[in-house]
Amino acid sequence: MQLLCDIRASPFYSLLIDESTDRTIKKHLIIYILYVSNAGKGPTRCVFIELLSVENGNAKSIFDIVSKFLQDNMLDICKLISIATDGASVMVGHKTGVLARFQEATPHIMGVHCIAHRQALAAKDGFVTHPHVYAFVDKVANKVYSWLGKSSKRHDELWKIMTEYDIVDMRALQIHSVRWLSRGQVMERLVNIMPAILKQWQCSEKKWYKNITFFLVQFMIHFLADVLKELNKLNMEFQKHEMDVTTIGAMLDLTIEKLKRRYIDVDTHNFGLNSPCLSSFLKMAKESMLSYEDVNGNLHKHALRFESIPIDVKIGSLQECIFMAKIYVKNILDALDRRFEDLSMYNAFKIFSPSSYPSNIVDRERMTYEWRSRIINPLNVDSHMIDIHKCMNEREDFVGMLCRVAEHKGMHDAWKVCMDKKSWWDSYPEMMRIWQMALVIPASTSACERGFSRQNFIKSTSRSSLALDTLDALMLISIDARGLHAIDWKNVFDI
Repeated sequence: MQLLCDIRASPFYSLLIDESTDRTIKKHLIIYILYVSNAGKGPTRCVFIELLSVENGNAKSIFDIVSKFLQDNMLDICKLISIATDGASVMVGHKTGVLARFQEATPHIMGVHCIAHRQALAAKDGFVTHPHVYAFVDKVANKVYSWLGKSSKRHDELWKIMTEYDIVDMRALQIHSVRWLSRGQVMERLVNIMPAILKQWQCSEKKWYKNITFFLVQFMIHFLADVLKELNKLNMEFQKHEMDVTTIGAMLDLTIEKLKRRYIDVDTHNFGLNSPCLSSFLKMAKESMLSYEDVNGNLHKHALRFESIPIDVKIGSLQECIFMAKIYVKNILDALDRRFEDLSMYNAFKIFSPSSYPSNIVDRERMTYEWRSRIINPLNVDSHMIDIHKCMNEREDFVGMLCRVAEHKGMHDAWKVCMDKKSWWDSYPEMMRIWQMALVIPASTSACERGFSRQNFIKSTSRSSLALDTLDALMLISIDARGLHAIDWKNVFDI
């Protein structure tokens, strides 16, 4: 298989692995590989390789499966730089996890915890304080989904009311414990259809109308819609197919700065300023009412209830809501700081990103020296891979030339300028090899998530009996997308 030949020719590569079940509850391990094409002198590629059956999901079984995969495909484990996972304990357990088992024999292998999963976990950490409050808000939000259900009558009634308010978005989502940050999408959509839900429940669901008009519930729905929208935006950036890892820190900083400015470094009067949904709600709530105007100019009002929600002793005042909201945001900020402790390594890769260089020559020299030093330790570079002394000597001229030939370019674009230039390999061989290593260190396992989505699309309820070999082949054709000329049609027709 040509793809495996290309991977074997790469000087370094990384594995992206994840475990999941298909529609028939069969466990599978999906494997992607990130490598440098053209024998290390081409652009990076992240490719689906194989879907493997998992009989037992424990660490030893997965380790044995991956080890056999490497041996069967003649992939040199000495070239394996890192293994990226979703951070599950079976994968990253300190003593007996899959990663630890690989590191026992090959210490230079680095573990990468998917940044998209980490960020989603940080968002979840926000709910640690006052969990009963958020559970009640979730209950109300999910009631909208379950209440509509498959009732065509209720859908028709809601559609009619939404037309009166000129609301286009008809969908109601369910909060999903597996899907990343689904709660944010639910809250945002709930805010959009709120006028119609309130009017419909006012007539037909007295109990739930009471629950959804609690001031605390409305405050949290609008607050979470805004906060989780920002976290969703960040998560989508982290899930991009080809992301520049040197921008991770900047994207995190932007999100943190925005959350602090809106919710932390403000007094009660300015809380939520420039927070679209929450600021609009607080403006309405000044009169203790939710007021919505229909297409005919008629105003529909719903009184807010400043009472404690069930199983809570708090009154649910504005001050109490702001207090809880601030704690929620602080929890998230603390979790982001805690879960991204390896950020300095990704920032250090800026040595290969001229767009990140300081304009001042002295500052550039100082920063690139620091970045080079910060790269060596996390990569666990040993003498058979890189000559550290030569690397130190090459750094100054390498940076000076890169700044000139790839000015304002990021790490991947700068690589495309230099990757096949003989003069660069002759002058800076060690820096170029470290660059290759940096390029194959993945930031996330979102490719695996997309692969499992494709698996469930192919192995549908009407095609649930597909054999693993057939499913694997169909996924390779579907995902790889190399073009008709690159497909071995004999193998396809042999399936």
